[in-house]
Amino acid sequence: MITYYMLGGGKRLCDIVFAGSHDAGITGGDANVQTQDLEIFEQAQAGVRLFDLRIAATKSSTLSSSPVLLKAFHADPKLMHQKDKKDKTVFDLGGRKANVTTTKLPLDGAFGMRLVDMLKQAKEFVKYNGSEFLILKFDKCTNWTIIAEICVRELGSALFTGTGSLNEKTLDQLKKHVVVLFTPKGIAEVAGQGYLSSTGIWGCKSLADGTGYSSGYDGLQYVGKGGTDALNGDSDMGKIASNIETQSGLMQIGALNSDPKVMGMMYWTTTGLKRSIRERNSTMWGPDNRPTALTELWMAGFGEAIESRLPTYVSSTDYTNGVALKVFMPNIVMIDFADIDKGKFIFELNMKASTELTQTARKIEQARKLAQGQGGGRRQQRVGLF
Repeated sequence: MITYYMLGGGKRLCDIVFAGSHDAGITGGDANVQTQDLEIFEQAQAGVRLFDLRIAATKSSTLSSSPVLLKAFHADPKLMHQKDKKDKTVFDLGGRKANVTTTKLPLDGAFGMRLVDMLKQAKEFVKYNGSEFLILKFDKCTNWTIIAEICVRELGSALFTGTGSLNEKTLDQLKKHVVVLFTPKGIAEVAGQGYLSSTGIWGCKSLADGTGYSSGYDGLQYVGKGGTDALNGDSDMGKIASNIETQSGLMQIGALNSDPKVMGMMYWTTTGLKRSIRERNSTMWGPDNRPTALTELWMAGFGEAIESRLPTYVSSTDYTNGVALKVFMPNIVMIDFADIDKGKFIFELNMKASTELTQTARKIEQARKLAQGQGGGRRQQRVGLF
């Protein structure tokens, strides 16, 4: 099993690189929907430390009187149908009635794991792996207050509580705990109900231009987001190329003036409703189920994430600046179909020698110059990098 604590208990969250699981609860469904093979506990064993969870309520059967369940979902929000219902029996609240928004997914969508099952697995993982932590990032959800109540109930003493920036929390502080993050929309809905970081519900916000970091913010602050539009109609290779370009652009624009404590997030995934996510994912990761080399990951946004956050006077190709390259590595690499090979590759980025990062930057720079010399132009044939 991958153990992040071995990097040192004094390491802050913003000092390490770890894997994130995109649409972590979608472990089944059609090829165009499924994003993961492993359930939460197994993903954590494979090195995933941040889980992207999108939760909605759905009826447990076709009967109009049937109680609702909260489950992970995968679908384009623009194509979902939602309905507000009063005094509906919520199975996950012990059969208590509550006002709830139910969701009907389009044909191209699917529900995944139940929220309570994912929480139980997260709690079990930190119980039996006491040096480790997990982060559950809730996004694009409905019924935020119900989700908060269930998280507090199910996680109990494993729930991480406190105040201040999560970016600066150490592995010693985080160990044995599950961190729950709500996006600003979720925080706005639950804060008035008493759900704050002091009770275990932390905020999570993207710093669009990379500035505005605050050590006093009760939550996670990051730069970067997902890549492709599910409805853009591109071919599989087109979506992969789009993801690479989007990641590079986001990191260039978003982190230019950011504080080193801002978490960098990059997505090594693609989205699509019509074609197999697994097939595209295999192409992005290569035949041995990991990027073909550090250079490939670098070209997919990892390098831009570093270079764009460096001070303007620091050159990524200068060996004297190798330590700075390590400081500005993106912290979270989001992936589909998490497994031990991908988790190990991402974990090992923490041990990359600063000289290796500089060597990679130099190779990329040489390749770019050679491509430009052959005519510049977009999408030139890639020159050898090894």
